[in-house]
Amino acid sequence: MRTRPRELALVIAAACLATVVFTWPLVGRFGSAGRIDSGDGRFSVWNVAWVAHALTTNPGRLWDANIFYPHPQALAYSEANLFAGALAVPVWRLTANPHAASNWTILCSFILTFIVTYLLARRLTGSRLGASVAAFEFAFCPFVFAHIPHVQLLMTFGLALVLLAMHAYIERACWSRAIGLGVAMAVAGLACGYYGVFGGLMAGLGVLWFSAWEGRWRQPRYWLLALAGAGLAFLIVLPFLLPFIEIRRQGFERSLEDARLFSVAWRSYFASAQLMDRWMLDLIGRWVDALFPGFLASLLMLVALVVTFRRGAAPAERTTRPVVGFYAALAVLAVWASQGPKGGLYTVLYETVPFFALLRAPARFGVVVMLAFAVLGAFGAAALLRRVERRRLPLVAGLLGLALAGSTAGPLPLVDVPPVNPVYRQLAGLPRAPLIEFPFFADRGEIHRHTLYMLNSTYHWQPLVNGYSDHTPHDAWEAQPILSTFPSREAWQILSDLRVRYVVVHWSLLLDDGPVVRTGVETDPRLRLMVETPEASLYEVVDWSVR
Repeated sequence: MRTRPRELALVIAAACLATVVFTWPLVGRFGSAGRIDSGDGRFSVWNVAWVAHALTTNPGRLWDANIFYPHPQALAYSEANLFAGALAVPVWRLTANPHAASNWTILCSFILTFIVTYLLARRLTGSRLGASVAAFEFAFCPFVFAHIPHVQLLMTFGLALVLLAMHAYIERACWSRAIGLGVAMAVAGLACGYYGVFGGLMAGLGVLWFSAWEGRWRQPRYWLLALAGAGLAFLIVLPFLLPFIEIRRQGFERSLEDARLFSVAWRSYFASAQLMDRWMLDLIGRWVDALFPGFLASLLMLVALVVTFRRGAAPAERTTRPVVGFYAALAVLAVWASQGPKGGLYTVLYETVPFFALLRAPARFGVVVMLAFAVLGAFGAAALLRRVERRRLPLVAGLLGLALAGSTAGPLPLVDVPPVNPVYRQLAGLPRAPLIEFPFFADRGEIHRHTLYMLNSTYHWQPLVNGYSDHTPHDAWEAQPILSTFPSREAWQILSDLRVRYVVVHWSLLLDDGPVVRTGVETDPRLRLMVETPEASLYEVVDWSVR
């Protein structure tokens, strides 16, 4: 079923309104607050701002992020968030505010997921009610609210987009739709590495599944075009994969042992961030991720399965068996994969799928389960509506009301953005040169605090010796405990080797050794004071000699 322009306009309006309500107070505190209460949250804000900054100043240096100086291509040490950064460009250009840019991408992610999920469910079921319920259930599912600090995981629209393009291709295998499928898979991959892999696996399963149901496995054109679409996706993504391939050659890879730490058991599928479902958290005990599909989606999914596969099903319902069966199989396989190495399927994928070893969290397969439940729920809602000849309005109102009630996690716990220290405003106007900030966190439990410096670097973009990411270069890892002893002779040797020009010392972050560090810094003739505040001071290195 095609969506008419007026209907699409209403869907877009509903998506925007629902996003404002369910992410409140994000819009009200657009540039003054964010989820910066964790290392991952601060990293995401820095990441989005860096990509937007690079795209609008020097795209050729996109991968040379300003962390882990002097290492090149540091953006590839973790998820690059290229799509999110591109989304943020207009807001970044207008405001130069990293928090506004990041919050904009968060809002866009919800809106896009709502719209694309609606289009997917509408195409499959022909039901506006079913599509609306599916859009609410997936766009505002517990998984995304639990991952607000991880901007790449909010880009769930990519999964629905791949399935939408896949169904269009299966409906009519032609070059234009094969190209559309390839572009959709590429977009999913650029939006989130996990979703690129998941999207490729879903599309592959769908092509195989429907070839078996519809007898297309003997049609060479069907397979040729599908391979062409996959090849196009790979060609689009390849230039952005090359930096990751180089990092992998340096030894960066996730082991199966890493994956075991982020695997899920049944408890995670009853964990939810939504207000209506949080009461279950006290009952299930320890859980890894919030993957509960919701009571409404689960009930409607069961309705869809019963109605479609029962004996004596109506002809119209029997025709939906391939699609309903596909989403049921997709949910089962995703649950299986989310169990990690102990389940077996994840290990097979790890050993056979290219670039799968860059992933580490099997639990994230749970978002595929949520999408499958949402689509099946659309079939269930459509089936109920067909069986109600009178008083359809109460059914529509009831289902939409339950979908709305189950879509809220309450006000987002935002943190106020602190004022910009004059130190960073001064750095913004200085010549570009290496910068290091102290204290230099080296303990494994505190390394994430380097994101404090990374976030502040969005105001000046000086090359930063500090850094935090999924991958840390070997020499940077070895230097961390030495730099944590600054202003020792050994730490000065590293500063001299790197020709560090600017030094920021955060007095408010120093612990018991604060007085000793202050005395050593203030009396060192190699340092010239440039800016002094109660919280931090900026120095210029005027002599790199080691004493």
